[in-house]
Amino acid sequence: MSDDGLVRATEALARLGRRVEALQARCAAGVAERSSGVDPQASLARKHGHSSPERLIAQATGGRYADAARLVAVGQATSTRASFAGDPLAPRHPHVADALDRGAIGVSAAEVIRRFTDGLATRCERADLEASERWLVERAPQVGIDGLVRLIKQLEARLDPEGVKPREDELRARRGLSIWEDASGVINLKGAFDPVNGAPIKLAIETLVGVELRRARDAKRPFGSADDGEIDGVGTDGVGIGPGDTGPGGTGPGGTDPVMGEVRTIQQLNADALADIARLSLTSKQAPAALRAVTVVARVDAVDFTSGRGHATLDGIDQPISIASVHELATAAGIAPMLMGEGHHVLEFGRAARLFSAAQKIALVERDGGCAWPGCSRPPSHAEAHHIAWWKRDNGTTDLANGIMLCAFHHHRVHDDGWRIEIRDGRSWFIPPARLDPHQRPRPGNAGPRHPANRPPGRTGRTGRTGRISPMQSADAA
Repeated sequence: MSDDGLVRATEALARLGRRVEALQARCAAGVAERSSGVDPQASLARKHGHSSPERLIAQATGGRYADAARLVAVGQATSTRASFAGDPLAPRHPHVADALDRGAIGVSAAEVIRRFTDGLATRCERADLEASERWLVERAPQVGIDGLVRLIKQLEARLDPEGVKPREDELRARRGLSIWEDASGVINLKGAFDPVNGAPIKLAIETLVGVELRRARDAKRPFGSADDGEIDGVGTDGVGIGPGDTGPGGTGPGGTDPVMGEVRTIQQLNADALADIARLSLTSKQAPAALRAVTVVARVDAVDFTSGRGHATLDGIDQPISIASVHELATAAGIAPMLMGEGHHVLEFGRAARLFSAAQKIALVERDGGCAWPGCSRPPSHAEAHHIAWWKRDNGTTDLANGIMLCAFHHHRVHDDGWRIEIRDGRSWFIPPARLDPHQRPRPGNAGPRHPANRPPGRTGRTGRTGRISPMQSADAA
Protein backbone atom coordinates (compact mmCIF):
# COMPACT_ATOMS: atom_id res chain seq x y z
CA MET A 1 0.00 0.00 0.00
CA SER A 2 1.31 3.45 -0.89
CA ASP A 3 1.57 6.28 1.64
CA ASP A 4 -1.46 8.04 0.15
CA GLY A 5 -3.40 4.79 0.04
CA LEU A 6 -2.62 4.11 3.69
CA VAL A 7 -3.88 7.56 4.68
CA ARG A 8 -7.06 7.14 2.62
CA ALA A 9 -7.71 3.74 4.18
CA THR A 10 -7.26 5.21 7.65
CA GLU A 11 -9.70 8.04 6.89
CA ALA A 12 -12.25 5.61 5.43
CA LEU A 13 -12.07 3.39 8.51
CA ALA A 14 -12.52 6.45 10.72
CA ARG A 15 -15.66 7.44 8.81
CA LEU A 16 -16.96 3.89 9.09
CA GLY A 17 -16.19 3.87 12.81
CA ARG A 18 -18.13 7.09 13.35
CA ARG A 19 -21.16 5.69 11.51
CA VAL A 20 -21.02 2.50 13.59
CA GLU A 21 -20.86 4.63 16.75
CA ALA A 22 -23.96 6.53 15.60
CA LEU A 23 -25.85 3.24 15.21
CA GLN A 24 -24.63 2.09 18.63
CA ALA A 25 -25.90 5.33 20.16
CA ARG A 26 -29.32 4.81 18.57
CA CYS A 27 -29.47 1.24 19.87
CA ALA A 28 -28.31 2.39 23.31
CA ALA A 29 -31.14 4.92 23.43
CA GLY A 30 -33.60 2.17 22.53
CA VAL A 31 -32.24 -0.15 25.22
CA ALA A 32 -32.50 2.64 27.77
CA GLU A 33 -36.08 3.44 26.74
CA ARG A 34 -37.16 -0.19 27.04
CA SER A 35 -35.47 -0.48 30.42
CA SER A 36 -37.08 2.56 32.04
CA GLY A 37 -40.62 1.28 32.59
CA VAL A 38 -42.31 1.27 35.96
CA ASP A 39 -42.70 -2.48 35.93
CA PRO A 40 -39.30 -4.09 36.72
CA GLN A 41 -40.42 -7.27 35.02
CA ALA A 42 -40.79 -5.38 31.75
CA SER A 43 -37.30 -3.87 31.91
CA LEU A 44 -35.13 -5.08 29.06
CA ALA A 45 -31.96 -4.76 31.14
CA ARG A 46 -33.41 -6.75 34.06
CA LYS A 47 -34.65 -9.46 31.70
CA HIS A 48 -31.01 -10.02 30.76
CA GLY A 49 -29.81 -9.97 34.35
CA HIS A 50 -28.46 -6.40 34.53
CA SER A 51 -29.37 -3.64 36.96
CA SER A 52 -29.25 -0.87 34.36
CA PRO A 53 -29.19 -0.40 30.60
CA GLU A 54 -25.58 0.85 30.85
CA ARG A 55 -24.56 -2.47 32.43
CA LEU A 56 -26.26 -4.39 29.64
CA ILE A 57 -24.60 -2.27 26.93
CA ALA A 58 -21.17 -2.56 28.56
CA GLN A 59 -21.56 -6.35 28.67
CA ALA A 60 -22.75 -6.49 25.06
CA THR A 61 -19.96 -4.28 23.70
CA GLY A 62 -17.21 -5.56 25.97
CA GLY A 63 -16.41 -1.96 26.87
CA ARG A 64 -16.36 0.17 29.99
CA TYR A 65 -19.37 1.38 31.91
CA ALA A 66 -18.39 5.00 31.19
CA ASP A 67 -18.41 4.32 27.44
CA ALA A 68 -21.83 2.72 27.69
CA ALA A 69 -23.17 5.67 29.68
CA ARG A 70 -21.86 8.02 26.97
CA LEU A 71 -23.62 6.01 24.26
CA VAL A 72 -26.89 6.22 26.20
CA ALA A 73 -26.59 9.97 26.83
CA VAL A 74 -25.73 10.79 23.21
CA GLY A 75 -28.36 8.42 21.85
CA GLN A 76 -31.11 9.97 23.98
CA ALA A 77 -30.01 13.52 23.08
CA THR A 78 -29.96 12.86 19.33
CA SER A 79 -32.97 10.58 18.87
CA THR A 80 -36.40 11.75 17.79
CA ARG A 81 -39.01 12.07 20.55
CA ALA A 82 -42.76 11.82 20.84
CA SER A 83 -45.06 14.46 22.28
CA PHE A 84 -47.84 13.70 24.78
CA ALA A 85 -50.16 13.42 21.82
CA GLY A 86 -47.82 10.96 20.11
CA ASP A 87 -46.57 13.39 17.48
CA PRO A 88 -42.86 13.10 16.53
CA LEU A 89 -40.52 15.79 17.84
CA ALA A 90 -37.06 16.78 16.67
CA PRO A 91 -34.07 15.65 18.76
CA ARG A 92 -33.02 17.85 21.66
CA HIS A 93 -29.73 18.48 19.85
CA PRO A 94 -30.61 18.54 16.13
CA HIS A 95 -27.23 19.78 14.86
CA VAL A 96 -25.35 17.12 16.81
CA ALA A 97 -27.81 14.48 15.58
CA ASP A 98 -27.34 15.49 11.94
CA ALA A 99 -23.53 15.50 12.19
CA LEU A 100 -23.58 12.15 13.97
CA ASP A 101 -25.78 10.58 11.28
CA ARG A 102 -23.51 11.92 8.52
CA GLY A 103 -20.42 10.54 10.21
CA ALA A 104 -18.94 14.03 10.54
CA ILE A 105 -18.36 13.65 14.29
CA GLY A 106 -18.09 10.70 16.63
CA VAL A 107 -19.79 9.93 19.91
CA SER A 108 -16.96 11.47 21.98
CA ALA A 109 -17.26 14.87 20.27
CA ALA A 110 -21.06 14.67 20.42
CA GLU A 111 -20.92 14.06 24.17
CA VAL A 112 -18.61 17.04 24.75
CA ILE A 113 -21.01 19.36 22.90
CA ARG A 114 -24.07 17.84 24.60
CA ARG A 115 -22.68 18.29 28.12
CA PHE A 116 -21.72 21.90 27.37
CA THR A 117 -25.10 22.95 25.99
CA ASP A 118 -27.09 21.06 28.64
CA GLY A 119 -24.99 22.67 31.37
CA LEU A 120 -25.86 26.17 30.15
CA ALA A 121 -29.50 25.47 29.27
CA THR A 122 -30.87 27.31 32.33
CA ARG A 123 -28.50 30.30 32.08
CA CYS A 124 -28.58 31.25 28.40
CA GLU A 125 -31.09 32.06 25.70
CA ARG A 126 -32.13 29.10 23.59
CA ALA A 127 -31.17 30.91 20.37
CA ASP A 128 -27.64 31.44 21.69
CA LEU A 129 -27.33 27.80 22.68
CA GLU A 130 -28.54 26.61 19.27
CA ALA A 131 -26.09 28.91 17.47
CA SER A 132 -23.29 27.68 19.72
CA GLU A 133 -24.19 24.04 19.07
CA ARG A 134 -24.17 24.62 15.31
CA TRP A 135 -20.80 26.42 15.47
CA LEU A 136 -19.17 23.71 17.60
CA VAL A 137 -20.46 20.98 15.28
CA GLU A 138 -18.94 22.81 12.31
CA ARG A 139 -15.59 23.23 14.06
CA ALA A 140 -15.35 19.76 15.59
CA PRO A 141 -13.97 17.91 12.50
CA GLN A 142 -11.14 20.46 12.19
CA VAL A 143 -10.08 20.90 15.84
CA GLY A 144 -10.75 17.48 17.35
CA ILE A 145 -11.74 16.72 20.95
CA ASP A 146 -8.92 18.75 22.57
CA GLY A 147 -9.67 21.72 20.37
CA LEU A 148 -13.37 21.48 21.25
CA VAL A 149 -12.57 21.67 24.95
CA ARG A 150 -10.51 24.83 24.41
CA LEU A 151 -13.24 26.42 22.28
CA ILE A 152 -15.89 25.59 24.85
CA LYS A 153 -13.98 27.32 27.65
CA GLN A 154 -13.92 30.56 25.67
CA LEU A 155 -17.51 30.16 24.47
CA GLU A 156 -18.77 29.51 27.99
CA ALA A 157 -17.20 32.74 29.22
CA ARG A 158 -18.93 34.69 26.44
CA LEU A 159 -22.34 33.11 26.94
CA ASP A 160 -22.23 33.25 30.74
CA PRO A 161 -19.91 36.09 31.80
CA GLU A 162 -21.31 36.15 35.32
CA GLY A 163 -20.25 32.56 35.79
CA VAL A 164 -16.54 33.20 35.14
CA LYS A 165 -15.76 34.36 38.69
CA PRO A 166 -17.57 31.46 40.43
CA ARG A 167 -15.76 28.97 38.18
CA GLU A 168 -12.46 30.69 38.94
CA ASP A 169 -13.16 30.51 42.68
CA GLU A 170 -13.97 26.83 42.34
CA LEU A 171 -10.66 26.14 40.57
CA ARG A 172 -8.74 28.17 43.16
CA ALA A 173 -10.32 26.14 45.95
CA ARG A 174 -8.97 22.97 44.30
CA ARG A 175 -5.35 24.17 44.28
CA GLY A 176 -2.79 22.21 46.26
CA LEU A 177 0.77 20.90 46.23
CA SER A 178 2.14 17.80 47.93
CA ILE A 179 5.87 17.13 48.33
CA TRP A 180 7.16 13.86 49.74
CA GLU A 181 10.16 11.56 49.64
CA ASP A 182 9.28 8.02 48.63
CA ALA A 183 10.92 4.81 49.78
CA SER A 184 13.48 4.93 46.96
CA GLY A 185 14.66 8.43 47.91
CA VAL A 186 13.00 10.31 45.03
CA ILE A 187 11.42 13.66 45.92
CA ASN A 188 7.90 13.61 44.45
CA LEU A 189 5.72 16.62 43.65
CA LYS A 190 2.02 16.44 42.87
CA GLY A 191 0.14 19.67 42.45
CA ALA A 192 -2.85 21.43 41.01
CA PHE A 193 -3.03 25.19 40.43
CA ASP A 194 -5.76 27.59 39.44
CA PRO A 195 -5.11 29.58 36.22
CA VAL A 196 -3.81 32.71 37.99
CA ASN A 197 -1.29 30.87 40.17
CA GLY A 198 -0.45 28.24 37.58
CA ALA A 199 0.24 30.61 34.67
CA PRO A 200 3.60 31.99 35.95
CA ILE A 201 4.77 28.49 36.91
CA LYS A 202 3.86 27.10 33.50
CA LEU A 203 5.38 30.05 31.65
CA ALA A 204 8.66 30.01 33.59
CA ILE A 205 9.23 26.28 33.10
CA GLU A 206 8.16 26.27 29.45
CA THR A 207 10.42 29.24 28.70
CA LEU A 208 13.51 27.58 30.20
CA VAL A 209 12.72 24.28 28.50
CA GLY A 210 12.14 26.10 25.21
CA VAL A 211 15.58 27.67 25.45
CA GLU A 212 17.15 24.23 25.93
CA LEU A 213 15.19 22.73 23.02
CA ARG A 214 16.24 25.58 20.72
CA ARG A 215 19.84 25.11 21.82
CA ALA A 216 19.62 21.41 20.99
CA ARG A 217 18.08 22.23 17.62
CA ASP A 218 20.74 24.82 16.80
CA ALA A 219 23.46 22.35 17.79
CA LYS A 220 22.47 20.17 14.83
CA ARG A 221 24.99 21.74 12.50
CA PRO A 222 28.37 20.54 11.22
CA PHE A 223 30.98 20.43 13.96
CA GLY A 224 33.98 22.49 12.91
CA SER A 225 32.06 25.34 11.23
CA ALA A 226 33.38 28.88 11.52
CA ASP A 227 31.25 29.70 14.56
CA ASP A 228 31.58 26.35 16.33
CA GLY A 229 34.97 24.93 17.14
CA GLU A 230 37.00 27.14 14.79
CA ILE A 231 38.67 30.49 15.30
CA ASP A 232 40.33 32.24 12.37
CA GLY A 233 40.18 29.07 10.28
CA VAL A 234 42.07 26.98 12.84
CA GLY A 235 40.43 24.01 14.53
CA THR A 236 40.25 23.66 18.28
CA ASP A 237 43.09 21.17 18.19
CA GLY A 238 45.31 23.56 16.23
CA VAL A 239 44.76 21.78 12.92
CA GLY A 240 43.10 23.55 10.02
CA ILE A 241 39.57 22.43 9.18
CA GLY A 242 38.62 22.20 5.55
CA PRO A 243 35.21 21.93 3.86
CA GLY A 244 35.54 18.19 3.49
CA ASP A 245 36.77 17.44 6.99
CA THR A 246 34.54 15.55 9.37
CA GLY A 247 33.89 16.10 13.02
CA PRO A 248 34.14 13.54 15.79
CA GLY A 249 32.58 10.22 15.06
CA GLY A 250 32.65 10.85 11.31
CA THR A 251 30.21 13.74 11.44
CA GLY A 252 30.46 15.79 8.28
CA PRO A 253 28.63 18.68 6.65
CA GLY A 254 24.97 18.65 7.59
CA GLY A 255 25.65 16.25 10.47
CA THR A 256 25.60 16.78 14.20
CA ASP A 257 28.11 16.69 17.00
CA PRO A 258 26.77 13.75 19.04
CA VAL A 259 28.96 14.56 22.02
CA MET A 260 27.15 17.88 22.58
CA GLY A 261 23.65 16.52 21.96
CA GLU A 262 20.78 16.95 24.42
CA VAL A 263 20.18 13.74 26.37
CA ARG A 264 17.27 14.75 28.61
CA THR A 265 13.60 13.98 28.12
CA ILE A 266 10.99 16.75 28.25
CA GLN A 267 10.01 15.62 31.73
CA GLN A 268 13.64 15.82 32.87
CA LEU A 269 13.97 19.27 31.32
CA ASN A 270 10.86 20.35 33.23
CA ALA A 271 12.31 19.04 36.48
CA ASP A 272 15.66 20.77 35.93
CA ALA A 273 13.93 24.04 35.08
CA LEU A 274 11.90 23.96 38.30
CA ALA A 275 15.06 23.19 40.30
CA ASP A 276 16.85 26.13 38.66
CA ILE A 277 13.97 28.44 39.55
CA ALA A 278 14.09 27.27 43.18
CA ARG A 279 17.87 27.73 43.41
CA LEU A 280 17.58 31.21 41.95
CA SER A 281 14.87 32.17 44.44
CA LEU A 282 17.14 31.18 47.36
CA THR A 283 19.82 33.65 46.30
CA SER A 284 17.92 36.43 44.56
CA LYS A 285 18.09 39.86 46.16
CA GLN A 286 14.43 40.35 45.23
CA ALA A 287 13.34 37.16 47.02
CA PRO A 288 11.36 37.44 50.27
CA ALA A 289 13.54 37.95 53.34
CA ALA A 290 12.60 34.52 54.68
CA LEU A 291 14.08 32.85 51.58
CA ARG A 292 17.26 34.93 51.64
CA ALA A 293 17.84 33.86 55.24
CA VAL A 294 17.88 30.11 54.59
CA THR A 295 20.11 27.70 52.73
CA VAL A 296 20.15 23.97 52.06
CA VAL A 297 22.94 22.41 54.14
CA ALA A 298 24.85 19.31 53.03
CA ARG A 299 26.39 17.72 56.15
CA VAL A 300 29.49 15.65 55.48
CA ASP A 301 32.30 14.18 57.54
CA ALA A 302 35.52 16.08 56.90
CA VAL A 303 37.53 12.87 56.41
CA ASP A 304 34.98 11.53 53.90
CA PHE A 305 34.94 14.84 52.05
CA THR A 306 38.71 14.84 51.67
CA SER A 307 39.05 11.15 50.77
CA GLY A 308 36.08 11.10 48.40
CA ARG A 309 34.67 7.98 50.07
CA GLY A 310 31.56 7.95 52.21
CA HIS A 311 28.32 9.86 52.04
CA ALA A 312 26.59 13.06 53.10
CA THR A 313 23.08 14.14 54.01
CA LEU A 314 20.96 17.10 53.00
CA ASP A 315 18.91 18.78 55.71
CA GLY A 316 15.28 17.75 55.42
CA ILE A 317 16.04 14.79 53.08
CA ASP A 318 16.41 11.21 54.30
CA GLN A 319 18.18 9.77 51.25
CA PRO A 320 22.02 10.07 51.56
CA ILE A 321 23.98 11.60 48.69
CA SER A 322 27.46 10.79 47.42
CA ILE A 323 30.65 12.71 48.21
CA ALA A 324 30.94 13.40 44.47
CA SER A 325 27.62 15.26 44.60
CA VAL A 326 28.82 17.29 47.58
CA HIS A 327 31.91 18.31 45.59
CA GLU A 328 29.65 19.47 42.78
CA LEU A 329 27.49 21.43 45.22
CA ALA A 330 30.43 23.08 46.96
CA THR A 331 29.74 26.43 45.33
CA ALA A 332 26.18 25.91 44.08
CA ALA A 333 23.64 28.60 44.81
CA GLY A 334 21.53 27.96 47.88
CA ILE A 335 23.44 24.85 49.01
CA ALA A 336 26.32 24.84 51.50
CA PRO A 337 28.54 21.89 52.53
CA MET A 338 29.10 21.73 56.30
CA LEU A 339 32.23 19.76 57.26
CA MET A 340 31.84 17.79 60.49
CA GLY A 341 34.62 16.39 62.70
CA GLU A 342 34.53 13.86 65.52
CA GLY A 343 31.64 14.43 67.86
CA HIS A 344 29.82 16.20 65.03
CA HIS A 345 31.62 19.47 65.66
CA VAL A 346 31.47 21.93 62.76
CA LEU A 347 34.96 22.25 61.27
CA GLU A 348 34.14 24.41 58.27
CA PHE A 349 31.09 25.95 56.65
CA GLY A 350 32.50 25.51 53.17
CA ARG A 351 30.44 27.97 51.16
CA ALA A 352 31.70 31.01 53.08
CA ALA A 353 35.36 30.09 52.41
CA ARG A 354 35.15 28.91 48.82
CA LEU A 355 32.62 31.24 47.25
CA PHE A 356 33.83 33.43 44.41
CA SER A 357 33.52 37.12 45.17
CA ALA A 358 30.99 39.38 43.43
CA ALA A 359 33.81 41.10 41.53
CA GLN A 360 35.18 37.76 40.32
CA LYS A 361 31.72 36.68 39.17
CA ILE A 362 31.40 39.88 37.14
CA ALA A 363 34.71 39.13 35.46
CA LEU A 364 33.72 35.53 34.75
CA VAL A 365 30.41 36.66 33.25
CA GLU A 366 32.32 39.05 30.99
CA ARG A 367 34.36 36.10 29.78
CA ASP A 368 31.70 33.34 29.66
CA GLY A 369 28.43 35.23 29.21
CA GLY A 370 26.12 32.94 31.18
CA CYS A 371 26.70 29.20 31.38
CA ALA A 372 29.94 28.50 29.52
CA TRP A 373 28.87 25.06 28.24
CA PRO A 374 28.96 25.17 24.43
CA GLY A 375 25.61 26.30 23.09
CA CYS A 376 23.88 26.64 26.49
CA SER A 377 21.75 29.78 26.64
CA ARG A 378 21.24 29.96 30.39
CA PRO A 379 21.87 33.59 31.49
CA PRO A 380 24.18 34.60 34.37
CA SER A 381 21.23 34.51 36.78
CA HIS A 382 20.94 30.75 36.19
CA ALA A 383 24.66 29.99 36.38
CA GLU A 384 27.17 29.90 39.26
CA ALA A 385 30.93 30.26 39.46
CA HIS A 386 32.55 26.86 39.96
CA HIS A 387 36.12 25.72 40.48
CA ILE A 388 37.69 23.99 37.47
CA ALA A 389 40.24 22.34 39.76
CA TRP A 390 38.23 21.27 42.78
CA TRP A 391 38.77 23.15 46.01
CA LYS A 392 39.49 20.13 48.23
CA ARG A 393 40.45 17.31 45.89
CA ASP A 394 42.76 19.33 43.66
CA ASN A 395 43.61 22.18 46.03
CA GLY A 396 42.10 24.48 43.45
CA THR A 397 42.37 28.21 43.98
CA THR A 398 39.52 30.70 43.92
CA ASP A 399 40.81 32.85 41.09
CA LEU A 400 39.66 33.74 37.61
CA ALA A 401 41.93 31.24 35.87
CA ASN A 402 40.30 28.46 37.89
CA GLY A 403 36.72 29.70 37.64
CA ILE A 404 33.97 28.79 35.19
CA MET A 405 30.29 29.81 34.93
CA LEU A 406 28.03 26.76 34.66
CA CYS A 407 24.32 26.08 35.10
CA ALA A 408 23.35 23.27 37.47
CA PHE A 409 22.72 20.67 34.76
CA HIS A 410 25.96 21.20 32.88
CA HIS A 411 27.91 21.38 36.14
CA HIS A 412 26.64 17.87 36.89
CA ARG A 413 27.43 16.73 33.34
CA VAL A 414 31.02 17.97 33.57
CA HIS A 415 31.58 15.99 36.76
CA ASP A 416 29.57 12.88 35.88
CA ASP A 417 30.99 12.42 32.37
CA GLY A 418 34.57 13.39 33.25
CA TRP A 419 34.99 16.46 31.02
CA ARG A 420 38.15 18.55 31.39
CA ILE A 421 38.04 22.33 31.15
CA GLU A 422 40.90 24.56 30.10
CA ILE A 423 41.17 28.33 29.82
CA ARG A 424 43.16 29.51 26.79
CA ASP A 425 43.53 33.09 25.66
CA GLY A 426 40.63 34.24 27.80
CA ARG A 427 38.18 31.56 26.63
CA SER A 428 37.03 28.26 28.05
CA TRP A 429 37.49 24.97 26.20
CA PHE A 430 35.67 21.74 27.05
CA ILE A 431 37.54 18.48 26.42
CA PRO A 432 35.30 15.36 26.39
CA PRO A 433 36.37 12.02 27.85
CA ALA A 434 37.74 9.44 25.42
CA ARG A 435 34.61 7.29 25.70
CA LEU A 436 32.55 10.14 24.20
CA ASP A 437 35.13 11.30 21.64
CA PRO A 438 38.21 9.12 21.06
CA HIS A 439 40.00 12.14 19.54
CA GLN A 440 39.08 14.31 22.57
CA ARG A 441 38.80 17.39 20.40
CA PRO A 442 38.18 20.48 22.55
CA ARG A 443 34.92 22.34 22.13
CA PRO A 444 34.96 26.10 22.58
CA GLY A 445 32.85 27.33 25.46
CA ASN A 446 30.46 30.24 25.26
CA ALA A 447 31.99 33.70 25.30
CA GLY A 448 30.83 36.98 26.79
CA PRO A 449 29.27 39.72 24.68
CA ARG A 450 32.53 41.68 24.38
CA HIS A 451 34.72 38.67 23.71
CA PRO A 452 36.50 38.79 20.29
CA ALA A 453 34.60 35.69 19.21
CA ASN A 454 31.33 37.64 19.45
CA ARG A 455 32.53 40.90 17.89
CA PRO A 456 32.00 41.69 14.21
CA PRO A 457 35.14 41.84 12.06
CA GLY A 458 37.18 45.00 12.61
CA ARG A 459 39.75 46.79 10.50
CA THR A 460 42.35 44.49 9.03
CA GLY A 461 46.06 45.16 9.04
CA ARG A 462 48.70 44.32 6.50
CA THR A 463 48.58 40.66 7.50
CA GLY A 464 44.92 40.47 6.47
CA ARG A 465 43.88 39.18 9.92
CA THR A 466 41.28 40.88 12.06
CA GLY A 467 42.82 43.23 14.60
CA ARG A 468 42.15 42.26 18.23
CA ILE A 469 42.91 43.76 21.60
CA SER A 470 44.32 41.48 24.24
CA PRO A 471 42.63 41.31 27.67
CA MET A 472 45.63 43.17 29.17
CA GLN A 473 45.41 45.93 26.58
CA SER A 474 41.67 46.17 27.14
CA ALA A 475 42.19 46.51 30.87
CA ASP A 476 44.86 49.19 30.37
CA ALA A 477 42.56 51.12 28.04
CA ALA A 478 39.74 50.96 30.53
